[in-house]
Amino acid sequence: MVIIYDFHLSLKQYAKRGKENNFPEVDKCPCCRGKVRLRRHGFFWRNALQRGNQYRIPICRLKCPSCQKTVSLLPDFLIPHFQYTLSAVLEQLRAGLLGKTVGYYQLVQFYRKRFLAQLKQVAMFFRDEGFRGILPKDTKAKAIKLLEMVLALGKATFLRRSTGHFTSNFMAH
Repeated sequence: MVIIYDFHLSLKQYAKRGKENNFPEVDKCPCCRGKVRLRRHGFFWRNALQRGNQYRIPICRLKCPSCQKTVSLLPDFLIPHFQYTLSAVLEQLRAGLLGKTVGYYQLVQFYRKRFLAQLKQVAMFFRDEGFRGILPKDTKAKAIKLLEMVLALGKATFLRRSTGHFTSNFMAH
């Protein structure tokens, strides 16, 4: 299980602070819904890639004393299971939908395929948020419109608020 959390830091600042980041205390388990304080359960390291820079950053793990399951506190600039940051993925996706290739062609096509597979869920998220406009019938035009809405809302805001609207995670298969 993953909790996406806003540390109010850039990737560079988060990487510089490392394990000294201000990790929040979580008082409710997302797995069992128990109202218990999750305990620190160490860290794991993962890569974060953005605009040609590679960072190795710590991700805090928490463990529920009730159900014994572990939870990861993921910074909101990362997508679960992706090395590229949220902004890098969305920039490449936007360019790919507009017919421009930024970065590796195969990677852009991978992002495009994943995003198109989740169009219905992204649209439902915005419907739940109050969007009542008409979306284009054409899949490509609809994808561009929804991606522009994600960017207008704010990438990290979308990622945090959309948790629970997808069958797994955003951009997951």
